[in-house]
Amino acid sequence: MISKADVVVIGSGGLGAATAYYLSKRGGFSVALVDKHEIGSQTSPRAAGMVSCARKSDLMIGLIKDACRKIEAFTEETGQPLDWVHSGSLKIARRPQDAEVIEDDFERGRRTGLDVELISPEEASGLNPFLQPTGVVAAMRIGDDRYFDPAQVAVGFATAAAANGATLLPKTDVRAVNIVGGTVIGVTTANGVIESPVVVDAAGAWTRQVAEASGIRVPLVPTRQQLIVTEPLDGARADLPMIRIMDAAVYTRPCQGGFLWGVYEETPRFFDMQSLGAGFDVKDMPLDIGVLHAAADEVKDQLPFLQTAKVREFRGGIPTMTADGHHILGPAAGVTGFYFASGCNVAGLSISPTVGEALAAWIVDGKPPVDLSPMSVMRFKDQSWSEDQLERDAAWQYRHFYGAV
Repeated sequence: MISKADVVVIGSGGLGAATAYYLSKRGGFSVALVDKHEIGSQTSPRAAGMVSCARKSDLMIGLIKDACRKIEAFTEETGQPLDWVHSGSLKIARRPQDAEVIEDDFERGRRTGLDVELISPEEASGLNPFLQPTGVVAAMRIGDDRYFDPAQVAVGFATAAAANGATLLPKTDVRAVNIVGGTVIGVTTANGVIESPVVVDAAGAWTRQVAEASGIRVPLVPTRQQLIVTEPLDGARADLPMIRIMDAAVYTRPCQGGFLWGVYEETPRFFDMQSLGAGFDVKDMPLDIGVLHAAADEVKDQLPFLQTAKVREFRGGIPTMTADGHHILGPAAGVTGFYFASGCNVAGLSISPTVGEALAAWIVDGKPPVDLSPMSVMRFKDQSWSEDQLERDAAWQYRHFYGAV
């Protein structure tokens, strides 16, 4: 157990581990990466590992494009393995109003330099024969999209951070961030105190728990996300484009000879992490395969194989959702030295390389390399919110992640 560090990062998922890595890469800083569980063991390895470049804002598109470059260079930069496939994807509309969204996505994508193309339902089916054109009114091909092995990202960044001199402290529960006179002075853990002028709350599903133990409120909701990995299927290939069906919020990608697929359901389950107890582990999260069965039935005309494919793995994680669908990054209001890296909105792991580098620069240089004010927690500093309203807004953002109206 160490007693001092220049920066303590709480949480070793994708965002926390990436932040620790880019801080350690800067050199001259002692960095501690602390987690109440094993390093990189909670939601990150249970994610889908899908990169979606056609996002709702120029800022997000720019960040995702940079993340794609970092994913490609991950092994060269960190020395750690990362398996990824540049498959592209198909965004599918089944309703006229969603076709209009695709038109907007196409124009935004073309303006920002993405490889996007409006194609017919039949052309989409030709690119991925597991998609049937029945009921499809519009489709867009996004050539920039790719997928990766989610289990390798957080562990890879953490291992590379340690190689740069960072200290990894697994199974070290942070009880409180210590703040005196509005300034961070360290953290109290189950194993003792670590003095530090800078703390990053990247605790994932436990972000609120960490912040509120120190009197800081942050509006995000831990949300259950579930997915299935099927047994191998004839005709499934790693290079088949991913598929996203907008109104049903169903997604699928190739995975180990079969497919990985899931849904952002209409009424997601939220968790109060405090009530789950100190020993809770994401692997023990209660799952409900009925949600997936209902989703498969909803898209049976377009993805009929989902109803018959045998299940090899059924897993879930707990990403954090915000009311406006943006991450929560950067310094906390009114507290010097307290930073957030959370509110992933089911897109944290794919963007973690860029977010980690940006947050490291924010801490060291005093500002991020690009304007991240839409993601700053400062946007909430003069607002009050009820839990009911927060959950309603977060549920809407979850269901409408693909832009359906």
